[in-house]
Amino acid sequence: MSAASPIIAPEVVPVVHRSLEPVHIIGHGRSGTSNMVRLLRDYLRISFGTESQFIIRFHQNLASYGDLTVESNRRRLVEHICTERWFQRCYKRFRFTTTPDAILADIREFTYPGVLAATFRQLAKHFGLERWGDKTPEYHHDLDVLLSLFPKAKFIHMVRDGRDVALSGFETAFGEKNVYMAAVDWTTAMREACRFAETVPADQLIEIRYEDLLTQPTREFNRLIEFLDIDDADGRLLAHIDATINDRLMLGNFNKWKQRLTPRQIARFDGVACDFLRRYGYECTAAEPARRNWLSDGYWRLDSTFRNLLRADHLADNVYRARLRLTTAMRRLARPASPAH
Repeated sequence: MSAASPIIAPEVVPVVHRSLEPVHIIGHGRSGTSNMVRLLRDYLRISFGTESQFIIRFHQNLASYGDLTVESNRRRLVEHICTERWFQRCYKRFRFTTTPDAILADIREFTYPGVLAATFRQLAKHFGLERWGDKTPEYHHDLDVLLSLFPKAKFIHMVRDGRDVALSGFETAFGEKNVYMAAVDWTTAMREACRFAETVPADQLIEIRYEDLLTQPTREFNRLIEFLDIDDADGRLLAHIDATINDRLMLGNFNKWKQRLTPRQIARFDGVACDFLRRYGYECTAAEPARRNWLSDGYWRLDSTFRNLLRADHLADNVYRARLRLTTAMRRLARPASPAH
């Protein structure tokens, strides 16, 4: 089976979407978001690529592209989007290719959301799918923007015990590198998601705890099938998931913090994050939140930053992002002059 092939052939287990609204997986990185992407793509036939990382950035600079009902403006925007590393990564992983002309021909509404939808539909077509989604954890700072762009979208908030998130982040290029900053970062993401949940219609957001996905996957997928407006009246889809999903999960991949964090580290994390740990049903050793001060925050932030700087992959990503900022600034300066009236 190729990397681009969904696990379920539609003629074997039909997946009938009553809605084709986009699906955004949100949540702190290392919370099972990537695992959920694979499961939704393979079982529920929703197209996901790698992290897009460009939706918010282009939205912030949208004024520099002018009126998108003008074909030349749309083309310039699409051509710039096509330089994003999302396309290179999707080619490397899925052998996906497209062109600005293909995207432009598929735009149904001459708006920024219309451009985005046409872009992501190209990957969906590559997979032989109709519905598309995206997963970019860094968007948790701008969830209101995502909702404004896609007001009918479905949002899946993945939640994981922050101490296991911290452990996972210690091993990657992008996580915080001490438990204090990991707790601050996790708490911030959880607070932003909770605030967002208060603004979204109840039928557009669902929360899935990673631990529940591992221990009760059939129950959680039953919730997802209903939430995503997928027709499974005969139960065949859920039965197939029930029979095969355990082979797709790391069933014991939780509560690792109990063995791998020291009592001092646990106390430090819990002192920062106890409110949200309890809110989502996780045990917590702290009776109440510890008082934070600027000195501790500054020390631990510098410590985490320094540890990340020692990683070549972290440095490479920062260089890429610096180049993006420079490219964006140059594009603003090179914006075509508006025609005289």
